[in-house]
Amino acid sequence: MPDTPPAMTGSLMIGLLEGFMWLDRGLQDSLRGLNLPNVRRLESMIMLYAAAGIRQPTDLARTLGVTRQSINSAMRELEQKDLIELKPDPKDGRCKIIEFSKAGDPVRLKAVQIMRALEATLVGRLGDQPMHNLATVLGADWGDAPLVEQE
Repeated sequence: MPDTPPAMTGSLMIGLLEGFMWLDRGLQDSLRGLNLPNVRRLESMIMLYAAAGIRQPTDLARTLGVTRQSINSAMRELEQKDLIELKPDPKDGRCKIIEFSKAGDPVRLKAVQIMRALEATLVGRLGDQPMHNLATVLGADWGDAPLVEQE
């Protein structure tokens, strides 16, 4: 990540995005190195949020800031890779929800191991306390983004 002073406009956003892309590249490269199914960035984001309990396409689209069509396309690809199954939503029969497929369990479990190893690498490089602080800040409730008025 670039060495920029915290006060530099946009450096927080750049740092967050660079950190995310570092983790995603590590995940993708590691999966590819193990000859496991490769997933696009949007697909890995869907898998992460589905694991966190966001499993409806409309909720995923809203959370990720993409169109429902993009989510549907990515979900079809994940289904073709046998990583997920789309099931009827028990709360709303008109909707589908993501469920992880049994066939995809080995890939999903390996992805969890890879993510743990990547996070451990960061602890080794940055230290326990900075990583704890980062996790605390990122896990905090930031509230709704304010509407910043222009003068």
